[in-house]
Amino acid sequence: MDRSDQSSRRAERRYLEVAQGVLSALARSEFAVGERLPPDRDLAVRFGVSRPVAREALLVLELIGVVDIRHGDGVYVLGPPARIGSAEGPALDVQPRELIEGRRVLEPGVCSFAAARMSADDIERIGQDIEEMAGLVDDLDQLPRFTQLGLQFHSDLAIGCGNSMLSGLVHQLVDTERHPLWALINQHAMSSAAARRGQVNEHRAILQAVITRDPDLAASEMRGHLQQLESAIFRPPGS
Repeated sequence: MDRSDQSSRRAERRYLEVAQGVLSALARSEFAVGERLPPDRDLAVRFGVSRPVAREALLVLELIGVVDIRHGDGVYVLGPPARIGSAEGPALDVQPRELIEGRRVLEPGVCSFAAARMSADDIERIGQDIEEMAGLVDDLDQLPRFTQLGLQFHSDLAIGCGNSMLSGLVHQLVDTERHPLWALINQHAMSSAAARRGQVNEHRAILQAVITRDPDLAASEMRGHLQQLESAIFRPPGS
């Protein structure tokens, strides 16, 4: 990819950066449930983007159920924290429920292979990433990075399974370039420190099973982790 393509890709994704910034502000309780967000012109100034980019970010946040855009009135924070669960869910290229279903079928088996085949160097590198995640649990400004590391954990585990076809499939399912809104959905699900701490502990348990070369335990820990993620994302509002 040449420089012009890279610049174009960064420009196309500016709306995601704004959406991530708003999610971090909501996690810090800068805006209360039911409160109206600043207008798009103010958000544009805050994040250093154009008004169309700010408006696109708000549309994305509405798509994942975080805000309610009331034309002629403003943009309001929804609550309790919105969860995605209706048949009319976000128009991702793959519906979120299908995406997580695919991961639940595929990743436990991939993790089982990783427990038998992953190299010591790859295990060490994944462990370092988990500890970086742990250091970001209480830093809301680093919520996008935390989410990125969380998804990278799954891709890196799959690389260690020793099967290029399976690792390629997992990478496609967690690739933020392919599914940019999925990254935002994950970030929204990890908006509380308790949720982030829980994810770190689950990742540590999966890696420990890989370290001890226990394929069955590794698969079980991954299955439980994905079930927890599914619950966090699709929990009915108010539950």
